[in-house]
Amino acid sequence: MQQHLRYTAFVFVLVLFHISLFAQTLSNYEGSSPVSGPEKKTKKGSMAGTWEAGVMLGPDFYYGDLNINKFLPNRSTSFAGGVFGMRQFTNVIGVKAQLLAGGIQGSKDGQEGTQTVNWTARGSFIDFTINSVFNLSNLFSSYHEGRKVFVYGTAGIGVNAWNTKLTEGINGELISPPQVNGFQAALVLPFGLGLQYAITNKINAGVEYTVRTIFSDKVDQTVGGFKCDFINILAFSASYRFGTPKKKLNVQEYGYSAPVTYRPAAPAVQIPAPQPAVEKIAIPQASEVYDYVVQICAFSQHNYTVAWVKKHYRVSMPVTKETENGLNRYIIGHYYKDINVAKELCDRLRKQGIHDAWVIAYQNGVRHHVVVY
Repeated sequence: MQQHLRYTAFVFVLVLFHISLFAQTLSNYEGSSPVSGPEKKTKKGSMAGTWEAGVMLGPDFYYGDLNINKFLPNRSTSFAGGVFGMRQFTNVIGVKAQLLAGGIQGSKDGQEGTQTVNWTARGSFIDFTINSVFNLSNLFSSYHEGRKVFVYGTAGIGVNAWNTKLTEGINGELISPPQVNGFQAALVLPFGLGLQYAITNKINAGVEYTVRTIFSDKVDQTVGGFKCDFINILAFSASYRFGTPKKKLNVQEYGYSAPVTYRPAAPAVQIPAPQPAVEKIAIPQASEVYDYVVQICAFSQHNYTVAWVKKHYRVSMPVTKETENGLNRYIIGHYYKDINVAKELCDRLRKQGIHDAWVIAYQNGVRHHVVVY
């Protein structure tokens, strides 16, 4: 049993060493040079709020009184499979429910006095656990939409129920020693490491190794030696991710040569020798000539639908879309004669988190690019 624990610890150290190198590689994925040019784009995706469901299958390895010193021995190897469902709360933390079923087998040769004895235990188990999942890749390097490989750790708690039968053979003659018939159950604590590869945005493949400590010495119907028995599983999985991330996408795009911040003009300063005045178009506060609308956002590289914009920005009012010179603009579908009413709506949207909202004037249905708020 001590040798088994040493081998398990060695595997975990190798994986953790890989994580440190992997994190350094991912940290350089996006590059360190700043983005330059007239157009600024920042896209950060999120896994938070998504669900994942999948199946898993692989060999399981029994360790107990009938198998103490061997790692991955043939005589204690069976197969297990099951299903799981996971909820991703943040990019790093998730919770996974797992239901597994598999076989148990182990054997041991020994001596009782001058007689050669062989003990063999065979049976099956059902295992249900709730596991916390820690995405180590996203922990060491912030998640981005293009990431394909994830390394994660898992730890949980649950119940393991087993039904095994012990057979004892002395000099080739089989006998049935006293034992408990039917299923027995005990607390199980699984912990492990896994690797997942995103084949597409929805479909994933992975491999996971878990050490599952069962707080009972009766899994193999043999009492003595180590106080807990183990059933470890090397599982290969396939899963499907679905749901809408909770965290908003942070997308800002400006289709102009230089972004402009529009703010109320400061009071004019009296100049002793004024320059010739530049002709400006005066737009009254309440006008029969101009209509005022509130624009939510504008994109030069994406052609989102109105439904997507309303859901993304959580807007319940009608939204319309207009396109000009490759720039897609999304505006509230109300036109106001009084600019103060439009300003009030714009301020309310900004307080809700729509920081790119501003007021635009239209004249006879044509966008007026001079006066904004």
